[in-house]
Amino acid sequence: MKIVALAAEAWGGRGGIAQSTRDLLGVWVEQPGIAKIEVLPRLAAEATPALPAGIVQHPPSMGRLTYMRRALWLTATRQPDIVYCGHAFMAPLAQLAARAVGAKLVAHVHGLEVWQPLSPAARRGLAGADRVLCVSRHTVSKVVEIAGVDPSRCTAIFNTVDDRFVPGDRAAARARFDLPADATVLSTVARLDPRQRHKGHDRVIPLLADLARDVPGLTYLVAGTGSDLDRLEALARKTGAEGIVRFLGFVGDEALPDLYRASDLYVMPSHGEGFGIAFVEAMCCGTPALGLDAGGAGDGLRDGELGRAVPEAEFPAALRAAVLAPASDCADLAARTRAAFGRPAFAARLVQAIAPLSAGQALPQKAFSQ
Repeated sequence: MKIVALAAEAWGGRGGIAQSTRDLLGVWVEQPGIAKIEVLPRLAAEATPALPAGIVQHPPSMGRLTYMRRALWLTATRQPDIVYCGHAFMAPLAQLAARAVGAKLVAHVHGLEVWQPLSPAARRGLAGADRVLCVSRHTVSKVVEIAGVDPSRCTAIFNTVDDRFVPGDRAAARARFDLPADATVLSTVARLDPRQRHKGHDRVIPLLADLARDVPGLTYLVAGTGSDLDRLEALARKTGAEGIVRFLGFVGDEALPDLYRASDLYVMPSHGEGFGIAFVEAMCCGTPALGLDAGGAGDGLRDGELGRAVPEAEFPAALRAAVLAPASDCADLAARTRAAFGRPAFAARLVQAIAPLSAGQALPQKAFSQ
């Protein structure tokens, strides 16, 4: 079976969607019967690294028309069995490409892109997909509500986490980030983008000065880059947290596990997470996580089974309680998180979701209405 993957970002891309795409395609290519997956990304912020066996990634195409021509050419020349669509905005093109060669269409939907009205073309593309793989139950509900997709075609497969995220030497991790051994460390990993203020940095920063009165050595590490940095630095100065917050800039993949290991609590009070893979990465490193019970974050936190997901109004009290709570068993938290979201569990969910396509079952088409 051959697959052509049309992706916003994949290998060489940054952020949660790029990681989710890599994880899904990397697991899919390992399944029996998959000969090759050819990936055509729109963007790649970094050089393409070594690729998994069976994956071929073509150079990115920034221009929309150029990308469309290359996507249609790739599917016409490769004649794939499945066209993978890695983002809702690419659904019209992916549907056209799949129909042109008689391939099945599998869409992968992440979160915010389907939490708001879609263009009629995007809705038609998603509604015409043979399978819609969603990163959370909340995203499934939004795909059904906003795009009109048949619920029987939607599956929440969640996200997975790679083997880099495991408990490790906390003392060495703290030394890497110049942290005292006795500091109480909070962390957030997210882009500092004005369009992504839902991540919740500005819900944490105003609480820090008061919390620091009871927690000597309190430090808040913020990893990420973006043009919202100036606003957040000003907020830290205004609220008396300037000496507590450390803006680290971009933290690469190699250093990210140590950032989680150095932390006592990973905190991201976001109301716009499709899933919240950073919660899972932190917990796989043995670090407790706290977020809001909004969007898809409840799935990543397992509705309190692994991490805490609280209403926004309760977040200040929950943060204080989490910081003052006794240390938890990091090995147990890591093991339970990996059992839920590791590659074997993810592969089982993916295989179950796409089994009808692999078996050649015909799926009824649902009429689309605007």
